[in-house]
Amino acid sequence: MQNPGRSATRWWVGLSAILCLLALAEARAGEPTCDPLAIDLTVTPQRTLIYPSLKETLKVEAARPEWADIVLIGDSLFAGWRSDLPAAFPSSSIYDFAVGGDRAPNVLWRLESTDLSSLRPLAAALLIGTNDLAAGTPACAVATGIETIVERLQVIWPKTPVFVLTIPPRGADFHALDDRRLEVNRAIATLADRLPNVHAVAIDDDAFTCGQYDKSRQANAAAQRLSCGNYADDNLHFSTAGYVVLGNTLRAAAKAALGKDVFH
Repeated sequence: MQNPGRSATRWWVGLSAILCLLALAEARAGEPTCDPLAIDLTVTPQRTLIYPSLKETLKVEAARPEWADIVLIGDSLFAGWRSDLPAAFPSSSIYDFAVGGDRAPNVLWRLESTDLSSLRPLAAALLIGTNDLAAGTPACAVATGIETIVERLQVIWPKTPVFVLTIPPRGADFHALDDRRLEVNRAIATLADRLPNVHAVAIDDDAFTCGQYDKSRQANAAAQRLSCGNYADDNLHFSTAGYVVLGNTLRAAAKAALGKDVFH
């Protein structure tokens, strides 16, 4: 004969479990979710629709070397470094696989259309996302696109450490798109927790903008244009001085992560 007390206990335990599941589902329902459409657009490889960028893509692909110590992947923020790379890294063979105007899906397309497997670099560096933000892409989708690129790089070069740089400040007062930019950068900071052999490289926003970023905003700040020697006149792209700072940032990150400077 079944014990009535035991049956009642089981009934209450079962009810409690159901109530807990319902409460959890309700809590999750209130959490913000990323628009699946935005994610799909960001992680689906797409050839650039910008004519100058497409011409640059062809040149970059045609310039693929037989081997490289370092591969840079990204948009104009890396592409603008191309002419100064020999001076910045005199002891390394650098392949600048970056194209101006690129967004995350364009990088994914180039990684699919160009065979880079034979390069086997000592390290890869990724800087992408500012154009995605400028196009209005939600931060969560930009972060997903960046992570997808990193995962693709790990398939191409399973043993190569990948250094992912945070998106630097931009705009007249260096605070344009900050609400989403900072959210993406927080996601970049956690990549190493989820992916092996991946290292987040945090660009110091205030130091990189010559101490302008942390200055208190005044009422008319939006009408003011700040300046910094690390930036070009558009407060988006970098000057030669900015690339020197960027190179030093990568060197420090490599030493901290790998115990040696592979960016030399």
